[in-house]
Amino acid sequence: MTVRARLVLVAVITVVALVGAVAVNAWPDWQRQDSLRRASATGRLGGEASLPLFVGAQTERKLTAAYLADPTAATKEALAKQRRLTDQGIASFRTLSGTTLKTDERQRWEYVQDIYAQLEKLPQIRQGVDARAGATDEATGYYTDLVARMIAFYQALSAMDDGPLALETRPLVGLFWASDALAQQDTLLAASLPSGRMTPERRTAFASAFGTQQVMYERWIAPYLPAKEKAQYDAIVSSPDWKALLRAEQAVINAPGGGGGADLQSIDALRGWDGTYARVSQKIAELNLARTQGLLAHGYERADEVRAHVRWLVGGSLLAIIVITALIIGLLRTVIRRSRQVSAQATDVATQHLPAIVDALQRGRTADTSLLPQAPSYVGDEFTRIESAVHSLAHQAAGAALTLSQERQGFGRFSAMVAHRATGLIRTMLSDLDALQRRYDTDRALVGELYGLEYTATRGRRLLENLLLLSGGRLDEESDRPLYIADLVMAAISESAGMGRVQDDVRTQAWIKAGAAPELMHLLAELIENAVKFSPREFPVVVRVSGTSAGIAIEVEDRGQPMKREHLAQLTDRLAHTPLYGELTATDQYGLFVVGQLAQRMGLTVTLRDSPYGGVTAIVLVPWALHTAAPAQPIPAAPAPAPAPSVSGSGLQLRQRRPSPAIVDAAPAAPPRAPVMPTPATPRPASAPGELPARQPGNHLAAQLRTGTPGPSSPPVPSTPSPASEAQESDLFAAFDDVKHTPPGEQR
Repeated sequence: MTVRARLVLVAVITVVALVGAVAVNAWPDWQRQDSLRRASATGRLGGEASLPLFVGAQTERKLTAAYLADPTAATKEALAKQRRLTDQGIASFRTLSGTTLKTDERQRWEYVQDIYAQLEKLPQIRQGVDARAGATDEATGYYTDLVARMIAFYQALSAMDDGPLALETRPLVGLFWASDALAQQDTLLAASLPSGRMTPERRTAFASAFGTQQVMYERWIAPYLPAKEKAQYDAIVSSPDWKALLRAEQAVINAPGGGGGADLQSIDALRGWDGTYARVSQKIAELNLARTQGLLAHGYERADEVRAHVRWLVGGSLLAIIVITALIIGLLRTVIRRSRQVSAQATDVATQHLPAIVDALQRGRTADTSLLPQAPSYVGDEFTRIESAVHSLAHQAAGAALTLSQERQGFGRFSAMVAHRATGLIRTMLSDLDALQRRYDTDRALVGELYGLEYTATRGRRLLENLLLLSGGRLDEESDRPLYIADLVMAAISESAGMGRVQDDVRTQAWIKAGAAPELMHLLAELIENAVKFSPREFPVVVRVSGTSAGIAIEVEDRGQPMKREHLAQLTDRLAHTPLYGELTATDQYGLFVVGQLAQRMGLTVTLRDSPYGGVTAIVLVPWALHTAAPAQPIPAAPAPAPAPSVSGSGLQLRQRRPSPAIVDAAPAAPPRAPVMPTPATPRPASAPGELPARQPGNHLAAQLRTGTPGPSSPPVPSTPSPASEAQESDLFAAFDDVKHTPPGEQR
């Protein structure tokens, strides 16, 4: 997995984690507001609807007790009327808390169903009351149980998932219990007043209800009522009716009585009980309704507050997440962009700039270090430090390459110096050999050996010149006069092994500039040497010279074994660049390296291709820039007697050789050659009989040695060749032939 993918994965995980954290934190509050809203809706539709049933059940309980204690027509009529009111309350409760309330809004519905189950028994209880079957306490106990179930429903609704609301539910539940305790006292009095006495059990229940009422009002109601309802409560407990009820309750509890119960007829405070109770219970019912409505309204408010809090929490969190996401995306884009920049910079340095610098230094060219990345001008982030490191590494690598290149150049200069000095020694030796040839020119055997030694020394000189060129040096012998192209070709042929096999075909007239002639001659000599070496001895090597629109084309064609295309392509590539030391040591055929070095230096184009005769043809295109006009003045001839060491470092001229007249006369006539521009020469005396033709500057003896053509001042002497002269000629040219030849069929 890439770093970019990992960063994106981290960003996604972070955003998802933040969203999940917001959802986890907001979900409980959302559930709480939903619970508050559903509880408030259930309380509004179910709780408020149950108040008529709550009051009706209490009143019907009292009238049932009164009817069972005194079954008169008046009490029966009052009971029947109250039953109709109770039935209306039941219908209202079933409608509002049942069908009207949606299923998903129902809260604490098990308590509602418990009340429904209790109401199913009401018709049976009423039938028993009407038949006066059963005890009074049993009938009134049904209504007390129904009221208790309703209070339990109110208490369950008040258990909201909110601290402040939970405190507000305390006085509401206490009000219901206190009001029912007062209603139970009224029921007990209604059951006892017709007989004028209250049984001990009923008086105990009366006293218990009184205690419950006092505890509720003092501990659970008054301390927790809101200000508005507290004022309403204070008005109730300070009213004369409340005080009258309180005196009556205390009188009943403290009334004298034996085992037959308390005597109620002697209590004057009970004479106005019904009216006082009706007024107080009405005010308590109003207080219960006000507290219920206030609690439900506050429940909706708290639900709205919690919902608003959740929305603000979710909205703020989402906004923060969006900001964080934007920052993460910006950071990711910056990291990815900067990493791509640093990666691209490092890749360019590693794959383009440094290889180009190293290649340029290896080829001896000036390296352009401006392409390397520059050090950042400021201290930035971590990527800037990486860029600084890349800059430092790149420049250190370039510096190391430059150091190696300087060492290579120094070694090249050292090698060139050594080659130059060695070449000078070989030139001195060639001059000495030339002097020996002149001194002992009458000794044919010695002259032949001297010729062979001279050719070996010339080969050694050329090898040192190759080392000089590959080391970056230049040939130090330059002619001050332009050289005719035919003479240049003949001079190059004369420096190759087996020059008797080389045929020249010069079909153009051109002069090569003096500064380019030695190196061009050396290049041709290497190509001719290579062609002679890698072709069978019995086949000729042809050198053709012709003019083109782009310059002079010199073709060196051999008839050796064909070369594979892959090998030919490798050799052609070898001619196109400056060789490295590693490449030089990988092969012993470094002549083509020299050819390539000279071609690049002089601006020549060297191409290798298959020969139609099965061998290889090397084509050298000499541009017109290296051409010049023919010299206006004739080239002066060197004095004949002087044994001038005329062999230059490039092999521009051959030394004067003086074989016996028999060798010259016995040479067979050469076939006519393509016409070339004659080289102007000053007349000189004819050579003495028996001497080699005296060589003039710009002219070569190679053709004369092969054809027997005399020099310009000696007319040809017709003679019939003898076997002895042919043997001598063979011995003479054997000194010039290379003893190493490639047999027919041998691969290159």
